[in-house]
Amino acid sequence: MTNPSPPYASVLVPDMSSSESSASDSPPPSSPEASVQQGPPSLERIVVHFVAAKRSLTSTSHLWRANELVTRSRALIEEIAVLNARNTFARHGVDDQLDILHAIRDGVAESGDLAGDESKTTVASLDAANDRLQVTLKKLQQTVVDSSLQRAVASAEGTEGLEDHSREDASKRGDPADRRTNKTLYDFIDENSHTDLLSSLHALIDSYNDAKDTLNAGLGTFDDALRTIADTLQQGIITSSGPQTKRTLYDSLTPAPTITQLFRGMEEHAAEMATLFQNLVSHYDLCVTALKHTDGGGEAAKRAMQQAGATLMKPVPGAEEESLYQKTIPEPMSDEERIEMLRVLEGDASQVEDVSSEIKDHSDGMEAQYEQLSRHALEARANQKALRTVLDQLLDIKTALPAHIHASRDFHDTWQSIRSGIADRTEDLAGLHVTFDEFLASYASLLREVDRRKAAEGQMRRLAAQAQKELDKLFAADGAAREEFTREVGGSLPGDIWPGAREAGVRWEVRSAER
Repeated sequence: MTNPSPPYASVLVPDMSSSESSASDSPPPSSPEASVQQGPPSLERIVVHFVAAKRSLTSTSHLWRANELVTRSRALIEEIAVLNARNTFARHGVDDQLDILHAIRDGVAESGDLAGDESKTTVASLDAANDRLQVTLKKLQQTVVDSSLQRAVASAEGTEGLEDHSREDASKRGDPADRRTNKTLYDFIDENSHTDLLSSLHALIDSYNDAKDTLNAGLGTFDDALRTIADTLQQGIITSSGPQTKRTLYDSLTPAPTITQLFRGMEEHAAEMATLFQNLVSHYDLCVTALKHTDGGGEAAKRAMQQAGATLMKPVPGAEEESLYQKTIPEPMSDEERIEMLRVLEGDASQVEDVSSEIKDHSDGMEAQYEQLSRHALEARANQKALRTVLDQLLDIKTALPAHIHASRDFHDTWQSIRSGIADRTEDLAGLHVTFDEFLASYASLLREVDRRKAAEGQMRRLAAQAQKELDKLFAADGAAREEFTREVGGSLPGDIWPGAREAGVRWEVRSAER
């Protein structure tokens, strides 16, 4: 569009790019003479151009809307600037607080992780000691006491009746037949010492698990609070953005306009709209002038306006319509000037619709830019609301923070106590293992000692039997000699000379000494 230059230059220059992309605010003139004609236009055609020009001036609503949008945009920009400054300051503070809270949370979790690693090492040592003990206990259970030892014990204690009773108890327990009479080394140890030690260890481990569960529960609450804050901040961004901000592959190629670019674009649209509308007004004035210099133009225009309806009867700023209906004498104009004026009028009339469409396109562009600017304001408001909520949540965490720190210290102290108790009982398990191993080794020595004693006793029995045999031979020889002596001299010797002359000899026996 260009401003008119006197005397009658064309005031409307169509924008081809916009005239094809948008519709006009009003339909084109319905006159049968709408096509281009040769020669000056008739009165009827001038009236048609006048009505179309009058109708195009309804685009003034777009100008009022443009002024409203520019005014609102200034207020939005001020609000956005204030909110963004506040939000930036608050966000820095929130980020600092979150960094501190995450550091505290990691510290609490680290104490639990450290105790967990130590517990794995401690339990591994405990399991190793218990495994060694279990191997020894299994050997004790598999080592059957030698039957000769069991018979010796039974005969020494005179517990044959008790043995029968124990057999009955064994049968009630469902033990195999060989277990009813044969004892193992496991039967000679104090089983309670082992079971009590294991029960104590299980109690310590349960105490550790309870303490760890309590710490994890506190960490879970801490994590939930931090997650809620993160969700609140994210929710503020999502709420402000909304589904309209979903970008496509093509959107990502062009960066979103800044607030400054949006406002400058709106100002440019408004200025262009004002220029285009001024050209429409100038074209309308030219139509009025043409009607003034045409016989019957005023009356024809008045009838056309009445037929067009009340929507076109609104006054037009800067227009000279009222003078058209008054009996005034127009300024003098030569025939050449009138012909030139009508030629320019005819040429501009075909462009009125395009110019009106271009004004509407500029108006739509302003609406779109204002919508983007409004989304910036919504984002700033949503962020402010989210930050206010986060500040309240941070206050709640601050209130609960001492309890989390205290729980971490309690867990550390509890673990140190449990760790010491487990270490002591691990040493006790190792002591039991040593004791039972020594028992196994002593039993092996005992069997060797039994064999040695059996061998010694057998040797002594053999020597005693041999000696008894020799003594018996000596006793028999002594008896035979006594009898021979009695036969030879028994009748010649008086009986009182040696009372022992007729006595039998002394019999010697070799037997074990009583214990």
